Amino acid sequence: MIPLAPLLTQIKENLEQLSEVLLRERSALATATPDDILQLASEKKTLLDSIDTANAKRHSMLIKFGILDHKNPSDAQFLVWLDEQPNMSDIKALVEECNTLLDQCKRENNTNARILATLQKRNKTLFEMLQGHNRKNKVYTSNGNTRPISSKHTIGRA
Repeated sequence: MIPLAPLLTQIKENLEQLSEVLLRERSALATATPDDILQLASEKKTLLDSIDTANAKRHSMLIKFGILDHKNPSDAQFLVWLDEQPNMSDIKALVEECNTLLDQCKRENNTNARILATLQKRNKTLFEMLQGHNRKNKVYTSNGNTRPISSKHTIGRA
């Protein structure tokens, strides 16, 4: 029998931790605490590296046992093979849990990305206001691009 359970269990645990980190990241984005956001980004990277390493081990193990084609390995081949196995219900359950957790982490990460994009847009607008730029008043430069006209009466100069 192929020892997949320990690797899949590790991946599942890492995905659960990643989900928790993503929820904490959303809270940190809401409070706009840069130090916490940087710390959580580091934790995310560590967890993702661990998941990638475990997944690479899983792929090499499946290639070694002849389940995946060594030239073109794909998860579809593994899932087809797994469906054909009658006595691997624990592995099937772990794979299903990992896929569910992965989908959840993707949704949470996309939500955090949208929040971050909104914050960046807001900060850029506020920064332009402080510089006295108005998005509606723009002039063309010599190379054809546009740039905002700067007001002489900026909040920063007041």
